[in-house]
Amino acid sequence: MLSHVIKVAMKYYIIPTFVLLFLLGGCFSEDTVDFDNTADLEFLEEYAGHDDVIITQSGLLYRVIEEGEGDTPESDSRVITHYIVSLVNGTVLQNTFERDEPFEFEFDQVIDGLAEGVMLMQEGAIYELVIPADLAYGNLPPPNSNIHLGATLIFEVELLEIL
Repeated sequence: MLSHVIKVAMKYYIIPTFVLLFLLGGCFSEDTVDFDNTADLEFLEEYAGHDDVIITQSGLLYRVIEEGEGDTPESDSRVITHYIVSLVNGTVLQNTFERDEPFEFEFDQVIDGLAEGVMLMQEGAIYELVIPADLAYGNLPPPNSNIHLGATLIFEVELLEIL
């Protein structure tokens, strides 16, 4: 009986796990590990030095552009926002203001830094969020995106509504 259990475990769990780890290991090259995100790190350091910037315990940096007067979302809220997201070099990745298409989401559907920042806001507020890589995509940016490894993301977010 025990030998049957071991055979099943090897066939369905242990061997596939090793194969998956082997295949994933091939996804990362030395170029990936050695990517130079010096500009991102310099931007974070410079931005943190501004008097109106607040830094949370997690490392999210933000400043209030305009205070809101509505409610503040909870972690299980669904919200509607407008935002512009860009890289530190000024490349705009998305702009819902320009498209006039607000973005509706729950906090477990977005990167940690965006979720944390929006949960600090009241309806009607506009914040600038500077999200370090470890609160964004880290070393696993979305495929076929302009987001590089270790990218710091800059969001200008307006919290339109809490649903």
